[in-house]
Amino acid sequence: MWIQPKELLLPSAFWTAEMYSRYFVLQKRRGHGESRGFGSMLVGTFDSVMNTKPAPYRILHQTPSSEVSYEIAIGITQDDIVKDWEWLQTNLFSVLNEMENEDEVTNFTICKIQSLYAQNNQDDSGESPDFKVKSSNFRQIFKMPEEERLVNSYSATYIKNKIPRQGQLYISLNHVCFYSLMLSQEIKLIIRFAELEDISRSGNTIYLKTTNNMTYNFTLVFNMNEAHVLIEQLNKMAIQKLIHDPESPVVDHDPSNFTRLGAKTSKKSVLLRDLTARQKSEEFRVYFRLPQTEIIDGKIKADIWTPYSKRFNAGFIYLSPNFFCFRSDVKDLVSVVIPMKTIKSVEKKDDGQQRFDNQIVIFTAENVPFMFAKIADREVLISKITDLLSRIHIPVSRERAKYDISWSKQTALLNTFKTEFSADIQKKQDLKLARWEEHFRDFGRGIAMYRTTDVINLIVEGIPDKLRQEIWLIFSGAIHDKEMNPGLYEDLVEKAACIKDSYTHEEIDRDLKRSLPEHPAFQCTDGTGALRRVLQAYALRNPQVGYCQAMNIVSSVFLLFCDEENAFWMLASLCENLLPDYYKDKVVGAQIDQGVLNELVETYLSDLHEHLERLNVIKMISISWFLAIFISVISYESSLQILDCFFYEGAKIIFMVSLQIIEWNRDKLLNCQDDGEAMLVLQTYLEGIYNPEYQVPQTTDKRERVRTQTVQTLIHEAYTKFGEELTQQRIEELRNKHRRLTMRQFDIDNEKTIVKAHMQNVYFERQELHMLLTIIREEKLTLKSVQQQQQKAQCHMSEAPQLLPHHQSPTRAGLGDVMPGGGNGRHEAYSVNFEVFHTLFTELTPWRKCVSVDVGEKLFRLTDKKGTGQLDFGQLINAFGLVCSSKSMEKLKLLFVLHLPPLLSKAEIERMRRPRPRIKDDAEEAFEAEDFFDEDASESIEALPSPSDHNFDADDFALVSATQHLHNLAGISGNTFMDLSRTTPNLSLNSNASSPAHRNSTFYVDLPAALQDLGAARITPPQTSTTAAAAAAAEQMLLNVETISNFSQISDLVAATRLERADSNATDTRSLGSLGYLLDEGASATGQHRQVPNMRKENFQLLWRSIIEIMGCVQDEDMQRAFENLIEMGNSNIKKEPSLESFTQLNLGGSGDEQPDSNGNPTTPAAEPSSTTRLFVALEEELRQAKAETSAAARASATATTSNSSGSSKSTNTSDAWHISINQFIATVLTCECIVKAFQTRTHIVEQIEQLQKKRRKCLSTNYNY
Repeated sequence: MWIQPKELLLPSAFWTAEMYSRYFVLQKRRGHGESRGFGSMLVGTFDSVMNTKPAPYRILHQTPSSEVSYEIAIGITQDDIVKDWEWLQTNLFSVLNEMENEDEVTNFTICKIQSLYAQNNQDDSGESPDFKVKSSNFRQIFKMPEEERLVNSYSATYIKNKIPRQGQLYISLNHVCFYSLMLSQEIKLIIRFAELEDISRSGNTIYLKTTNNMTYNFTLVFNMNEAHVLIEQLNKMAIQKLIHDPESPVVDHDPSNFTRLGAKTSKKSVLLRDLTARQKSEEFRVYFRLPQTEIIDGKIKADIWTPYSKRFNAGFIYLSPNFFCFRSDVKDLVSVVIPMKTIKSVEKKDDGQQRFDNQIVIFTAENVPFMFAKIADREVLISKITDLLSRIHIPVSRERAKYDISWSKQTALLNTFKTEFSADIQKKQDLKLARWEEHFRDFGRGIAMYRTTDVINLIVEGIPDKLRQEIWLIFSGAIHDKEMNPGLYEDLVEKAACIKDSYTHEEIDRDLKRSLPEHPAFQCTDGTGALRRVLQAYALRNPQVGYCQAMNIVSSVFLLFCDEENAFWMLASLCENLLPDYYKDKVVGAQIDQGVLNELVETYLSDLHEHLERLNVIKMISISWFLAIFISVISYESSLQILDCFFYEGAKIIFMVSLQIIEWNRDKLLNCQDDGEAMLVLQTYLEGIYNPEYQVPQTTDKRERVRTQTVQTLIHEAYTKFGEELTQQRIEELRNKHRRLTMRQFDIDNEKTIVKAHMQNVYFERQELHMLLTIIREEKLTLKSVQQQQQKAQCHMSEAPQLLPHHQSPTRAGLGDVMPGGGNGRHEAYSVNFEVFHTLFTELTPWRKCVSVDVGEKLFRLTDKKGTGQLDFGQLINAFGLVCSSKSMEKLKLLFVLHLPPLLSKAEIERMRRPRPRIKDDAEEAFEAEDFFDEDASESIEALPSPSDHNFDADDFALVSATQHLHNLAGISGNTFMDLSRTTPNLSLNSNASSPAHRNSTFYVDLPAALQDLGAARITPPQTSTTAAAAAAAEQMLLNVETISNFSQISDLVAATRLERADSNATDTRSLGSLGYLLDEGASATGQHRQVPNMRKENFQLLWRSIIEIMGCVQDEDMQRAFENLIEMGNSNIKKEPSLESFTQLNLGGSGDEQPDSNGNPTTPAAEPSSTTRLFVALEEELRQAKAETSAAARASATATTSNSSGSSKSTNTSDAWHISINQFIATVLTCECIVKAFQTRTHIVEQIEQLQKKRRKCLSTNYNY
């Protein structure tokens, strides 16, 4: 790529010339592409230590008489740099040779290259060439996909085994990576942000700890703070992504969302600048309580004139698309929020004593002036404000669909259910109201008021009832969401009322009577009706949250002081901004803040922390305190004052009040001996907190409450002791830390539960199960990262989402089911798809050596009996347990089964032999295979076609094979049948298969309803016979409804004679966990036992090749002799003439008195055929007659062809009749000591998992592309 010409004074010994010309030279970095050699080692070490990572190729411009050269192009690959060299040859060489002055040559070349650079970077990403080289190196070193964007890289030192390694620390969206190359010793590390458990910093060293207890420390001399903040931010984004969308944990970042107007150019990467803007925007929104859509556009130094103090106060102006804000340098001295839509004019002020101070005056729609001075760049500020005002969009209430719902908005319930205050309390209320009115006169009123410490003091004293709605809306930020979405609440209410049979609505209705039951407003339909509408509307607005207990309690308090719509927007602000993730399923946010409180107790009340930790009190109290913001544990009148402070301070007040309550009860808690006693102490104290300045209606609760403390004293003491030290920044830092720990605890709890459920398995111990769960979790995250599942959470705040119907709504789990993000919880989190299964099979099991046959694929298909494409953990441990066990007999049987059709696909057999036409024996073997694999075809190997075999077609279905056999008897060619089945994809011989409760089976497909309802109508197959006579005969052939009924009866009777169905879990367990037992059943030859199908020669050859590969591609004399013996046994089993009786002998109902032959295969009973057999006989006889009629006309013309091909046909049939039974195979293989020894060797799964984890840490990633 072309770059800005860079002057080089001295030639470098680290470059070698590849191409020359008079004025240019193409160079390659010495050692590049060389795996060994002193030059490669020296240059690599120098680049690593000195933090120089240049592109491996470059082009220099240099005149013969000058010692100065210019770097004009760089290339990542040789092809890239050669293209630039060829362009120079074509366009510049001849031109420059005609010039006489070398200075003219240099000037012309530099101007031309600058022009090329500007032209090629017009539509580029804005990244510098150096950063593009770093990004390319990053993806090449760590094998990252293009979508994994590099954020930045830093020179760092990694200490391993007390040896410092200088290298490069790469930080991307989802990973932190390290690379070092010193003296040919290469170190690679790759760590996902989602697996970080702890991030800490000491001096210039960053310490990282992962969920598998690996610790890493990186020392940075430069940009230490930037790197640490960036790691914290990206880890927070990764964990939040896991919480919100666990099925797509890859962090996505849309840079266009953070593009700022007139952004200054910077040497930092575009993504780093965007992430910095994201972090600043989040802080900006939290401080000024702005909507989540606001992105900070920039800030500028300025002073604000405060009319109440008659002076200027220094601070910063912040701009966003919809708001103009100011914040003083002195904490909480003054701040202002001015909506852009209210700005009427912006004027320069160049008169008066401060006319040289770059002053401006902003007038709002109410003609309120705001004066700013000492603006760093007044012209830029005015230009930006003008630009933002031109882009402002004022939403209006549009016409919406009307529903037949009669309702009206409920005003604040206190207007109807007025509180009768005593004279003394009423006087206090009037004094508070007068102080607030005076404050409004001095500091302004509404959104654009001057927010100072005076307003904090007024809020702490308590807000009068008449002003609560106004103050709550302003300081919670709910007023902004309401104004940006006019009419939305009415629309949601009406749509929610039209939803019937909703589980969420049922939950809401159950909790209505439990919402503030002591207040009379919620003992009548007005209060409960408004509460129902608010909760249902919010569940429709935010389905990801839906409804959670405690939302009804806080909403009922909102409805007392706010009208219905305002209460709705207060609830939205609470759930989405003030207490994020609190009201999601499993109350993740509350559990995170529980960990924060626990650490704060350890910090400020260290002597009490250990005792409370032993009693486990913090976990018991925090959820009930936090979710309802103390409303459910403190008297209603007292909790109001805490709620007043909450909307101004946020979660900070919850932690301060909690700490104060625990401190006041320190001595009593230290004397408690158990958790029950400690909870009683706290409950008694909380019930005694009262508000002497507020009076509520009498309740029905007649218990005498001992007064403990006033709420005013509680809040005052909490601010005094903890207000200064406990900042919002400190809380966010602790939340980031405990967000990681909480998610890790979720995983630990899930693993304990799953391990406990599977402790009865016969293959793995507790530690092995834990290790398996760990590697499954890690590999699933790796796979999702590779696949780059970057879809955002499906639940956006849309205007018309849909609630789940009653039958689809999951039952809300208790707090014990701690698996966030929806789904069915613990077990679903550890199910594996084919890609993860195949990777683990390849990395962990001894059968990874099989390359001729993909045994892992066969095992997945055999285990996935439901055809869902997913295996649960129980199925996984059964499959892996048998393969890794020392049960040689069962492992040999399993390997035999995995090489039987239809598991062994046609494409794999084709590698061993030429294609051959299918014959009627195929149908017999297909039916035998079906009978072995499952008792019910609807639960057989439905994963066919293979997940990785795209050549698998309908010809390989077992039932199709059998049906072709029958249709051949009837005169319908195979191609004709396949055409018919393709045009009618649900063609079936099994009427039961059409049930919607079952998926299409491997062996059966649904019969179309049209065919079932034909009655006596005729079914005419397509005319594709090879001769005209045959076509005419086929056209005349009738398959009446009685024939179709026989097919259905056949399937019904066959299913009825099979082993009685067990439940699905037992079936899944028996499929592999008890495979040896199932295979050994064949010896009894009773009608209730299933038989393993015989194996044909082609399949056996692949089976033997797999055994050799498992043995390490070594075959001794015993193995060679066993192979020859098995071939001879197969030859001895050849039938001279394939019999049509093979199909009619599929009698699964037998009497149970038959005896097996010498090979253990069942014999045909001599008794009277059963009803199933008679149906088959009748069917074949009917089809034989049809075939005789249709083939009569074609017999003469086919005589010559038949005579010519009779020899080859006979040979083919003889070859296809070759087979061996499983008993013959097992008995022969067991004579080979080396095979028995190899299959009796147990694979230690823990060692294999540890080796796999070590490979991952060394960036030896598995290729998931199959």
